[in-house]
Formats: sequence, structure tokens, C-alpha cells
Amino acid sequence: MNDFLIDLYECAAVLLPFGLLCRYALRTGRAPAVRHRPLLPLLGLYLFGVFHVTGSGTLFDALRWKLEFRPEEISLLPFSDPDLNTVFCVLNVLLFLPLGVLLPALWERFRSPWHTLAYGSGLSLTVELSQLLNRRRTDVDDLLLNTLGALLGLLLYRLYCRIRRLPAPEPGPPAALAPALYIAVPFLCRFLLYNEWGLAKLLYGF
Repeated sequence: MNDFLIDLYECAAVLLPFGLLCRYALRTGRAPAVRHRPLLPLLGLYLFGVFHVTGSGTLFDALRWKLEFRPEEISLLPFSDPDLNTVFCVLNVLLFLPLGVLLPALWERFRSPWHTLAYGSGLSLTVELSQLLNRRRTDVDDLLLNTLGALLGLLLYRLYCRIRRLPAPEPGPPAALAPALYIAVPFLCRFLLYNEWGLAKLLYGF
């Protein structure tokens, strides 16, 4: 039960601000085109899953670990680990595959591989850098594999559209919110609001 409450707290820190952002976009006419809007909740749930699975760092992690620099937990040389786990490599690719599907399905510009490449690598880099705060390993392999996953997702989406002969996503309104906001806002809110260790201490009486 306590683990469920901690996960619920994390979910709220991500999905509540994401939902408020979507509500604001809808009320001001700055949301994606109407027929694509049902995909926005899937994007929010996906982002929560990424932050949860990767254990992205937070402000409270930084305060707890006092920003200690740990070179042994940083790997900048691609695929240099002699114990490289093939399963983990595949999972890192699969983790970002949905991003490569959702982005072009929501916004027409992401049918260009360059936009998907920028967002996939940007999200992965943000997560990897945040892990410097919480004693998780920061690895360039994850960045490369996540980016590959996003690009493969785009290829699968384009293949699906070609087979089904689907039209391109409708362009959103001229003043639509930048897609980056839908990623940055939930990440920042989780970063500033999610204190996993603090709630665990309260629930478990450490």
C-alpha cells in the first residue's frame, strides 16, 4: 500500500501539471488539431512511464546527495562496458519507440526525422543528466539507444501511415503551444515536487 501511495504521488506530480497544460491549451485554442487530441493523454502517461522507469533525478535527490561528483557512475565512451547487457540495450530502444510514434501522430512537423531526433535525444539527455543527482548511472549508451528508439518509432509510424494510406496530421492552430512544453512542464514539475525519500520516511518511519 505504501509503495502504491509513493507511485501515486509521483503520478500526480507528472500528470496533474500535464493535464492543466492541456486544459489551458484547449481553453485558449492552442491545442493540437481536434482529431489528434485524444493522443495527448497517451503522451502524458508515456512521459510518466519514462520518468518512473528511468528514475530521473529531482531537486530533493540533489539536496539528499549534496551534488557529489562520482566519475565511476558516468560513462562517456559508447559501448565500452565489457559487461554490456543486450537485453538492457533492447529495452532502452523500446522505451523511446512510443515517443517516435506519438510525436508525428500529434504534430505534422515530426514527420521530419530531424525534429524527432532532436526531441528524442533531448528528452534522453535531460533524463541522463538528471540522474547525476540521484546516484543512478549516467551513460552515453542510453542516450544513443533511446535516440535510436525514437527514430525507429518514427519509421514504424510512417510505414503504418503508408500501408493504411493515412493523411498527414492536420496542422495545429498558428498559436499552438510548442510541443516542447508538453515534455518540459511535467518533467520540471516532477523535478521540483517529487520527494520520494521524504514520503518514504513518513510512511515507513525511517
